[in-house]
Amino acid sequence: MVYGRKGWIMALLLLALAGCAVQPLPAPEPLSAPSAPAAAPTVPAQAPAKTVSQPRVAIVVSMDTPAYTDVAAQLEHRLGKRATRYLLDGTTRVTLERSAPEQIVAIGLEAALLAKAMALRDTTVVFCQVFNHVEHGLVAPQQHGVAVFPSFHKTFATWRALAPALREVLVFTGPGFERVLTHAAAAASQHGILLTHRSVSSDKEFLYQYKRMSEQADGLWLLPDNRILSRATIQEIMSFSLRNGKQVAVFSEQLLRLGGLFSAISSPAEIAAKVVQRLDASDSRSDDAGLLFLEQAVVRINPVIAQRLHLTIPEPLLSHVAE
Repeated sequence: MVYGRKGWIMALLLLALAGCAVQPLPAPEPLSAPSAPAAAPTVPAQAPAKTVSQPRVAIVVSMDTPAYTDVAAQLEHRLGKRATRYLLDGTTRVTLERSAPEQIVAIGLEAALLAKAMALRDTTVVFCQVFNHVEHGLVAPQQHGVAVFPSFHKTFATWRALAPALREVLVFTGPGFERVLTHAAAAASQHGILLTHRSVSSDKEFLYQYKRMSEQADGLWLLPDNRILSRATIQEIMSFSLRNGKQVAVFSEQLLRLGGLFSAISSPAEIAAKVVQRLDASDSRSDDAGLLFLEQAVVRINPVIAQRLHLTIPEPLLSHVAE
């Protein structure tokens, strides 16, 4: 993920036998030489099977950062020679219009916005690594997405295993995430956790609302929404949480050093697999929010914070302890 106000934060598908009637013989005549045997019917040669060419894929990367390039590398490995990678710059649109790929994978918001603006006819677009797709209207008949979130179930299963007494978790985002987070709330509920979501309009409102509501909750699920996050806000939120014994699940390993209990991030390999799945089934619907959700999560646990919060890391999670 790239942090900062505008960026600091952050695959699929007769031969009929003809019989001859025997005519009755006429009156006997002198025998003649036997006729040559009838030639076997000619079987028409079959045309060689046509090779079905796979759609050409343009992989457009918003910027040269591991969160994007790692996914691009996985896609190139899976798609092979049918894929061409482009780093977004001032010439990318002209290049795409000239090459006219059948499919475009847009990695990051800027690439997704370019693909949307181009609106190439008969071109399927799949976007990924985009947090706020709702505000920008990225889901359309020819445009689908892969969620940026790691598996909700894995995230809350990990949290429940770490903190058996966990009851309520707060989560804050900018507008537009109500439908997506209903899936998260359902996953949390399966693990006995109440997920309370509030939409806020700024980092200051986020900080104010979190401090106001934190007394009722056991922890905070921090999401990479750069509309409501800044470096200072993150530092203040983490500091406040430590002082008040609040558990915080974060979206990057780097934030563990600021006091996160554990991080849950998505796997570039799984994101690429889901993108290819979406490319191979581009006419099918995903969920009601237009996204294909991830089923895995890469988890790292901060043992120092676990100890400070009087939590015991269960044996199945010891392999996830961060160094």
